[in-house]
Amino acid sequence: MRIRSAVVGAVAAASMLGAACGNPESTGSDSDLALQQTSEALQVQNLMGLGADHSLAARSSIKDELGQTHTRYDHLYRGVRVWEGDTVAHGVAGQMSISGESHPNIQVSTTPRLNAADARAISHALLRPQGPYASEPTAELIIYPQMVEQVKANTLRGPGGELNATDIERVAKGYTLAYHVHTALENGTAETRHVDYIVDANTGDILKQWDSLETVTASGTGNTQYSGVKTINTNSVTSGWEMRDVARGMNYATYNLNHATSGTGTIYTDADNTWGDSANYVEGSSTTAANGQTAAADAHFGIGATYDYYKNVLGRNGIDGTGRATYSRVHYSNSYDNAFWDDTCFCMTYGDGSSFTTLTSIDVAGHEMTHGVTANSANLTYSGESGGLNESTSDIGGTMVEFYRTVGGTTVPNTGGNWTIGEQLSATPLRYMYKPSKDGSSPDAWSSTIGNLDVHYSSGAHNRMFYFLANGSSSTSTSDFYSSYLPGGMTGVGNDHAARIGYRALTVYETSSTNYAAARTAYINAATDLYGATSAEVTAVQNAFAAINVGSGGGGGGGGGGALTNGGFESGSTGWTATAGVINNDSTLSHAGAWEAYLDGYGTTHTDTLSQAFLVPSTATTLTYWLKITTAETTTTTQYDKLTVTLKNSAGTVLATQTYSNLNKSTSYAQKSFTVSSYRGQTLTLSFSGTEDSSLQTSFFVDDVSVQ
Repeated sequence: MRIRSAVVGAVAAASMLGAACGNPESTGSDSDLALQQTSEALQVQNLMGLGADHSLAARSSIKDELGQTHTRYDHLYRGVRVWEGDTVAHGVAGQMSISGESHPNIQVSTTPRLNAADARAISHALLRPQGPYASEPTAELIIYPQMVEQVKANTLRGPGGELNATDIERVAKGYTLAYHVHTALENGTAETRHVDYIVDANTGDILKQWDSLETVTASGTGNTQYSGVKTINTNSVTSGWEMRDVARGMNYATYNLNHATSGTGTIYTDADNTWGDSANYVEGSSTTAANGQTAAADAHFGIGATYDYYKNVLGRNGIDGTGRATYSRVHYSNSYDNAFWDDTCFCMTYGDGSSFTTLTSIDVAGHEMTHGVTANSANLTYSGESGGLNESTSDIGGTMVEFYRTVGGTTVPNTGGNWTIGEQLSATPLRYMYKPSKDGSSPDAWSSTIGNLDVHYSSGAHNRMFYFLANGSSSTSTSDFYSSYLPGGMTGVGNDHAARIGYRALTVYETSSTNYAAARTAYINAATDLYGATSAEVTAVQNAFAAINVGSGGGGGGGGGGALTNGGFESGSTGWTATAGVINNDSTLSHAGAWEAYLDGYGTTHTDTLSQAFLVPSTATTLTYWLKITTAETTTTTQYDKLTVTLKNSAGTVLATQTYSNLNKSTSYAQKSFTVSSYRGQTLTLSFSGTEDSSLQTSFFVDDVSVQ
């Protein structure tokens, strides 16, 4: 008897997330909400396969504009949080699905030999700070999974045989009781860094460390340096005006550090409500005169424009979604060549620059505030692949704000901005989103070593994906907008739709451990929610990721990722005609991703079919698919159950046939292929037909169908 393992399980609507805690549309008493939350947590725990030593603690919950509810849970083992063990539960129409990694096999003691003070002391000795901490280092006891990346048994691989992002899987090889120590030093140009450590709670060994400073490296009148003369919201006080916006849902103010490296500074005030002189700050001059006010005018305008983008386009009320007040600090230290977001103070800080001009350009402001949005949603860990995605998400936010700020409204236009980061700060941009390698360090596509790069470089491939998603890519091999992974090019969906897809992927589907392969799934899910499973947006997402060597393409652009729609089945039945139950969501059965086609496997007389018509591109040579066959049949001579794969032309003529049976059983996927070079420009139909006899099941698994 066939057993289906689906990610979506039927759950009574009354026990779902509609009244989850933190949801502004919730109703009922606090005790009712707590009971509903506990009920759902138990359901999620069961889906994750977690035993009695495990529990889930709700961190946040939202109900979106589609009526779907999403709750983020922290995974606890005997009351101790599992590092990067967060999971998102999605409640849709009385059903539930989950995003995130599961850790059901933890078996460690939760009693440490070292205490939190010991962990902080070990970190302090390694850090050797030259000055005081900006805030007292924190130490949280955690369960630290020892994650390794390994190549799957069956791989998709790129056109040159290189690994594809979906060929890699993350596996926990063990677990350690540890402390997560966070340190923050803000002592000017000599020492401004935030460093995090994972310290073994029993031995004191450093298991991991990384730099976590989230940097860009890189109705008054505001005479800004980078955006021209702009109206900025200020607040009336006895002496005139202060640079504080109390009109928007998220109040914010701009402060002058006057070259200090700690504290809030002094809020900017002015007698005539006209600020700045539009000129770059002259190092060493007054920070309160007109020239010194210019940095404040840019920062104040930038945060207002960023707030408006998130509120008016994406429906988010400020950085944390609830309108929590924030502030900017300008003139940090002397000649400091950076800007950074700090979630501890919930504020943004800007240096005056030395190699750069003052670091308050609009894309930098949007970049820094987006770090805050990320910290208060997916909370992508600022190292490895997730760190690159964190940086890229801020580059995307800053770029969308730059396009948005010229017109306002409720959509993001396709004109009025550019696709470089920090181009106003020096003659050479910090990053090129359309072709990251132009900076000399950032990769244009995913590779198995991308997670070893500095996060400002590992962000490059994701930046390029987003550019392609919005603008499309070229089929001309000499173009900066060409990808060898999608040689036929693709069509983009425009800034507005790309921005909405990226934001929903971040805030609904991504978690702290999301890597490039998981980001692809998150973007596909987001595009499906917003525009439908058969939409051009879903196809564009698949193609854009394929163009950076992450998964297979969705067609629609004649690209090397494949002319078939949804060849990896990650958008469910999109593009395919199939009998009931064939399109299946179970990552344990797939070749790559979460979905596959699952024909037969019932152990009774049964026939399953799967087919799709497609246009063969002008450069196509081969149609490939991955096949795995499992069976309960024991014979080595008789074909009881059979799979027939055919290619037909538009007249119905069979051009090629391949046949498999229970005799071809296998423990892993194998790639199969048809030659299609002689059918270029024709519409063909690919069909799979699986038949079983009256007893003993045979299952035929098909995945990652592609035209190369």
